[in-house]
Amino acid sequence: MNLEARKYQFIQELVKVDDERVLEKLELVLKANQNDWYDDLSESEIEEIQSGLDQAEKGEFSSHEEVMKRFLKWH
Repeated sequence: MNLEARKYQFIQELVKVDDERVLEKLELVLKANQNDWYDDLSESEIEEIQSGLDQAEKGEFSSHEEVMKRFLKWH
């Protein structure tokens, strides 16, 4: 079955739904599919993320184990 046929079949099934909770769940799924958290970031946040990725590529980071060793003295 191609995509258009699947969409049409889904619409036919959607028309039959009479449970408000099911519709709310379907709406959440559709909204989650449309909006990625990355799209909501500011330009400065995107720049910070890219800076961190660049540093990681250069090996300029501390491993989880190194960080845990540093903070172990406070536990």
